[in-house]
Amino acid sequence: MLGSVRYLMMASGLAFVLVVNGLIGYGIVQRRHEALDAGERATRDLARMLEAQALRTVFAVDQLLADLAFALNTHAEGRLPDSPAIHEHLVQRRNAFPQVAGLVVVGRDGEVLHHTADTPVPPFRLTDRGFFTAPRDERAGLEGRLHIGGITTSRVVQGTQVIPFSRRWSVPAETGGEAFGGAVVAMVDPSRLATTLESMRIDQEGSVVLALADGPVLLERPRPTHRDPLLTLSQWPAVARALEGHSEATIRDAAPDGPENLISVRRVQGYPLVVAASLPSADALADWRRDTAAWTAIGAAMTLAITLLTAFVVRQHVRREQDQARLAAASRRIRGILDSMLDAVVTFDDSGRIATFNRAAESMFGVAETAMVGQPIDALIPEGGGHADDRDLMARRHDGHAFPVGFTVSELRLGRRSDAKAEAPADAQRVFVGVIRDMTRRKQQEAELVASKTQAELANRAKSEFLANMSHELRTPLNAIIGFAEILTSEFFGALDDRQMACARDIHDSGEHLLEIVNAVLDMSKVDAGQYELHEEAVELHEALGQCLIMLRDRAASGGVEVRDGTAGIAATLWVDRRAFKQVILNLLSNAVKFTPRGGSVTITAESDAAGGFRLTVADTGIGIPAEFMGELFQPFRQAENSASRRYEGTGLGLSISKNFMDLHGGTLSCRSVLGAGTAMTLHLPAARVLNGGGPVAGNAPSA
Repeated sequence: MLGSVRYLMMASGLAFVLVVNGLIGYGIVQRRHEALDAGERATRDLARMLEAQALRTVFAVDQLLADLAFALNTHAEGRLPDSPAIHEHLVQRRNAFPQVAGLVVVGRDGEVLHHTADTPVPPFRLTDRGFFTAPRDERAGLEGRLHIGGITTSRVVQGTQVIPFSRRWSVPAETGGEAFGGAVVAMVDPSRLATTLESMRIDQEGSVVLALADGPVLLERPRPTHRDPLLTLSQWPAVARALEGHSEATIRDAAPDGPENLISVRRVQGYPLVVAASLPSADALADWRRDTAAWTAIGAAMTLAITLLTAFVVRQHVRREQDQARLAAASRRIRGILDSMLDAVVTFDDSGRIATFNRAAESMFGVAETAMVGQPIDALIPEGGGHADDRDLMARRHDGHAFPVGFTVSELRLGRRSDAKAEAPADAQRVFVGVIRDMTRRKQQEAELVASKTQAELANRAKSEFLANMSHELRTPLNAIIGFAEILTSEFFGALDDRQMACARDIHDSGEHLLEIVNAVLDMSKVDAGQYELHEEAVELHEALGQCLIMLRDRAASGGVEVRDGTAGIAATLWVDRRAFKQVILNLLSNAVKFTPRGGSVTITAESDAAGGFRLTVADTGIGIPAEFMGELFQPFRQAENSASRRYEGTGLGLSISKNFMDLHGGTLSCRSVLGAGTAMTLHLPAARVLNGGGPVAGNAPSA
């Protein structure tokens, strides 16, 4: 049975290791999916950004050309070639649009009527250019549509690349209606079209392509350095397939340069344009790879820690089994000793009912143990009353014969610790052990009783020491939990995401909270027992207060509470127990921050009184304390029973311990509070505790 428990512990440790590593593995897989999903969102956002910019530019140029066609029809010289007024108008409109490199008005015969060039345009026809033929050949019902051509070399400004945007120029026909009058053309500079994208450092987020719906690529950023630029979308089959029957799509496929990319493609609404944004999958998974390495290391560390902890627990359990076996053996030895004693030994409870009856008692009283268990002790010793103490009494055998005995009774309180001064628990069971000896053999039985008592004390001491050691060892896992939580929150093994960091902080805060409760209970026990000893020394106020404020800084910041230190100009040296004094200040500050809602404040002030004493006040704008509770404020384990305070955790020991610490220093701790308006806690030390004021406590201060 004992071996199976050890195997169960080892199996539990192994299962825990598997669960922890399984969770880490599951988290790594989920994080990869999340990283790829985030990369897809980034490419979609990038595609939408390029679409929005392209849409703004194209729409602006479209409106410019529509306005220009209207101006040509309304101006008297609109149809006359080389009009200075029209030229000036075109130049003004071009200068208003930085993306436009030039504006051209082409007549119905394909010759240039107006342009923004500073030099005369060579006399040539543009009937071979798509930006002229497309408006000219528009089908019925599609008049006035914007046409966008592929990148072409300008004939006006030699050596420059432009993207032609054109619209049909319709003029009134002699027979009524409208007739083809030519085309208005805007030459857009591709480099100016990409200015905004380049200013946003697209190369650090991915790459984008702007192309016509029929394939020619207008813009690719960043410019590729390890391959030729794309000329048409047909060179990127993945994009062409994604657009088949869809207006937008997000895929994972190979890029033109080979590696897998996250690709998002969109058709620009209302215009014959396509945008494509891509992000290398390796870039999207870079953080995931780093996190995977960190979590793998954490998993290995936790596996090692759990293995060591399991081995430690198993070893402690083996020791406990060994101790229990020794205790059982000792119990059997004690029973054997009692049965072998010449003295009669009887145990009975508070009501005087017999619990055990050794063999000597059976022989002495002539009755079996089974017949006496549950019977009153008065059946054996009528005058004993169950509480005789080393007295000579008359006993009665089962046959009614009376004989003189020496009767000694001792009380055994089960559950008492090895420390003789320590009080047993209130509900500990009391057992009375009565030793009955025949007066004729008193000396012999006294010697045997001493030996038996010694053996019993040894067994009891072994049991008490075992319980004390186990109590100490129970605190070791708590310290380990706090230490591991601090390692995780310090990100020693790698960065944590918000959820992981919150979990690690919760573990650390819970461990610290439990340790604070244990320490508080121990302090309260020492103070109540009069065993708390002050270790007094000279303490600077600003030093002690500063350390407490550092410990409260993060808690106040997370709770949205402003802490104001109004003691900056006060220099005070106090003769106090450093730990106890800091504990009082920390308790007051912790309560003030805890019971102050977000947006509130805590103010610390200090002053000297008329008698040379020292006062420090911590005032908050929190929920306040009900007047009916003020009488129980400094009682241990007491908290105000109102709907606001019940939301906050706490043991109710902080103020009680603080009050006791101040009493030990000869000082006081007082409170002023208004429900719903705030609380002010004031600690006061007498002048004898102020070294730079009323002087140190007599007999305690260091000699000069």
